[in-house]
Order: sequence, then structure tokens, then C-alpha cells
Amino acid sequence: MRPLEGKIALVTGAGRGIGAAVASALAEAGATVVVTSRTPMELATVVDAIRSGGGCALAIEGDITDEAFQDRLFAEIDRIFSRLDILVNNAGIAPFGPVEELPASDLRRCLELNVVAAYGCMQRAIRLMRDNGAVGKIINIGSVRSHWTEAGDAGAYNASKEGLRAMTQSVARQLHGTGVRIAVGMVNPGVVDTSLTNPSGTPKPDWLKPETVARAVLHAVTAPPDVNVFDTTLFNVSQSPW
Repeated sequence: MRPLEGKIALVTGAGRGIGAAVASALAEAGATVVVTSRTPMELATVVDAIRSGGGCALAIEGDITDEAFQDRLFAEIDRIFSRLDILVNNAGIAPFGPVEELPASDLRRCLELNVVAAYGCMQRAIRLMRDNGAVGKIINIGSVRSHWTEAGDAGAYNASKEGLRAMTQSVARQLHGTGVRIAVGMVNPGVVDTSLTNPSGTPKPDWLKPETVARAVLHAVTAPPDVNVFDTTLFNVSQSPW
């Protein structure tokens, strides 16, 4: 089964972790995947792995917080494929620290990537999707902290993810009922075992795996065109309220 056969997908922050897993899952489902990040060697590894598995992938390196790069990225997608069907806004950072110690510059940097860059990509993706029949799927990678603050050590990160959720909901509501079939939603995982959260590589059996998040994204983007899987939350074993 290749439910995304013929679809063009863009995944940001795709050099490793969740982004790389999402790109691989979309390619395995048949999509041609454009991967982007600031790390060309990591992108090359992701592209090689997808191609060796029989999938199609293209890497475009750049800083997603740079509006000029966003313009170039989406122009390249339009030039090469003349369409975009799926956007996964995954690029993000997670500065941690108590309010009396974490510099305000870290908050600005976090908001710039986790919220403002995602906004710019959504904006450009919606324009492309409108030009191609007004059908598409946009998934923003949030966090359980998009819903509640489970710890007091991450005000910057929590603010960015709650802001991303508010923006996602606003855009989804804006598009709903306007005759377009561009579904905008979120996948909100608990802590995921990646190099960002676990740089030492210590075994974390209770943490989510990037592949689990990728399956949730795949579930959302393979829903029928008139169905919006708006809000999917993935709990760790220790976090689950059930």
C-alpha cells in the first residue's frame, strides 16, 4: 500500500530525529519528499536512506528562519514539481532553564524557529496548495506542552508550543468552510528519544521513539481530503493519564 503515491511532501528539520523518521515514513508511503535543514551531511544521509529503500527524496539545505530561504525553498518546489501536497513543520529547538537564568535571547530564538518560521512555511504552502486545487495537509509538530505545562523548567519552549497550537487552530478555522480542502493540524508527542533530548544516547525505554511520531503524522496526512485530524497527542508510559 502506497497511499501517498504521486504526492509531494516537505519536511523541515529533517536531518535527524523526528524529521528524518517522518521523511522516511512519507517516502515509504509513496510520497516524493523534500527535506530541509541547516545540516547538509545529515540531509544527505536521510536522502540516501530513502533512495536505497526505493523512495524519492530531494534535499534543499538552508536556515528555515531566513525568509529569503523560505522564498527560495518554496520557489524550487514550485519550479520542480509545480505542486505541494503535504507540509510537516518539524524544525524546532528546546531551550530549558528557570526564568531567572534563561536569557530572553533564548526565548526570542525559540519563538523565531518554533512559531515564526512555521508561520512562514504555512503561509507559502497554503499559497501553493491553493494554486493546485486547494487540497493539502499541513501538520505542525507540537508537544504535550502545547496543552499544559508539566514542568517548570521550560518557559521558553512551552510558550512556543502553546503559541504554535493557537496559530494552528486559528489557521485551521480560517480555512474551514471556505471551500478549500487544506487540513491544518498538530501532532503533540511527549518526550521523544532523539539527540536533542538525549544527547548521551542513554537507553530511555519509557520515551517515545521518532518512528512513533512519524506514524501519527502518516495517520493524519493519509486521512481523506475532507477529514482533518487536527490534534493528536502521544503520551509516554509515565505521562499517560489513562
